[in-house]
Amino acid sequence: MNTGTIAKSGKKFALKSLAALSIKCAAAGLSFVMFVALSRGLGDDGFGRFSFAFSLATILAIAGTVGQRNVVLRFASFYLHDHDEAKARAVVRFSYGIVLLGSSVAALGLAIVAAILPAFDGQQSLLWATALFTVVLALAEFQPNPQRAAGSVWCALLPRDVVFRLTVIALAMMAALGMIPALDPVTTLLLMSAFLGGLFLVQSFLVPLTNPVRLMTGAADFSQKSRWISTSWGMWGNSVVDASGRNVAIVIVGGLLPAAIVGAIFAALRTAMVLELFLMAINIVAAPMLAAQLGKHDFYAAQNTCRRISLMLGMPTLASFLIFFLWGDQVLELFGPGYATAHPELIVISLGYLVSAFAGPTAQIMEMSGHERVHFVMLVVTTGLSLAALPVAVALWGSMGAAVCISCNLIALNVAAYIYIFRKIGISSGLVNLALLFKERRQ
Repeated sequence: MNTGTIAKSGKKFALKSLAALSIKCAAAGLSFVMFVALSRGLGDDGFGRFSFAFSLATILAIAGTVGQRNVVLRFASFYLHDHDEAKARAVVRFSYGIVLLGSSVAALGLAIVAAILPAFDGQQSLLWATALFTVVLALAEFQPNPQRAAGSVWCALLPRDVVFRLTVIALAMMAALGMIPALDPVTTLLLMSAFLGGLFLVQSFLVPLTNPVRLMTGAADFSQKSRWISTSWGMWGNSVVDASGRNVAIVIVGGLLPAAIVGAIFAALRTAMVLELFLMAINIVAAPMLAAQLGKHDFYAAQNTCRRISLMLGMPTLASFLIFFLWGDQVLELFGPGYATAHPELIVISLGYLVSAFAGPTAQIMEMSGHERVHFVMLVVTTGLSLAALPVAVALWGSMGAAVCISCNLIALNVAAYIYIFRKIGISSGLVNLALLFKERRQ
């Protein structure tokens, strides 16, 4: 690859990353405003119940995708890079079917549990609304990934990240102004399901690879179906366990602490997740590139991609952490009176996300290079220890105990993956160049 091609590739990467970052910045701000508006509209108890239901739906939706978000990103990116549209179309069709089936089974299981267990008396309507939202959320979470593989950043991100959040904010504002009846957790989940489902249908027609007509009528090559199935299990385990580190923690805390405190922890967690913004935005562009580079064992190119990510990631992530450290109480106060008490928890959780961002795209590299099962073991160990310690930590330190468990989970996982990637693949995924450190030691 000559200097001109490298420069052109770097410029294209930077421009796409800037576009993704712009959308994700807007999405982060809108997400924050959305949860603030909902906390104001639902009240402390209502927002606590909504937080529990939203976290539960997120867990079930991720479980219902059966790892297809990363499966389709990995294989469709590779096939499209090789101009094999038949295989790309086939893996997208395969993944859509698995997501619909998996999320429907998860939602049905939740609905049955809500109906037959006495412990959920009086909560059936909330859990049934959560079941519906689970299916819609699973499809909406999956769809951007084949569109990202096709290089359509705007179409992949704008509908859910911007349009959906603006719609929910407008709904909450109208309820607060008395233009529509007051919201409750059940109605909110039903309306969110309707809005998100409509956007999902419209979004599917925006990119040729996900256009339902072309997808079902175009030529499709399923010859590598067994490989997709084999990979799905490792990807599925990673997705489920990764989500568990955050959302199961909220669900467990929901059974140990009052709803108002659960809402405050949820607000702190959602605020801290802003630190993921920059890594997520850059990964949107980088993940398909890493999939193609690692699929061809071009580790030199993969290291260059990681270096670009590190340069674009460091300062904005650190600046955001310092804002939360210094003025996080004022940020949390936007959720409502009393939420500022979760400022220490916000700092602790944010530290975990800061380390995660500095580690770079560890999960993407592990999964796109065929080490998804090793990553699954890492996730099981770190998340399992974190969740096992959570009840004891909450009993000893209350909400701070939950924050410590969430943060330590993030830090331990990323440190382990960072070292493994360097030892097995020979690249440093984040800001710390292990090659230089080991070279200095040898000298």
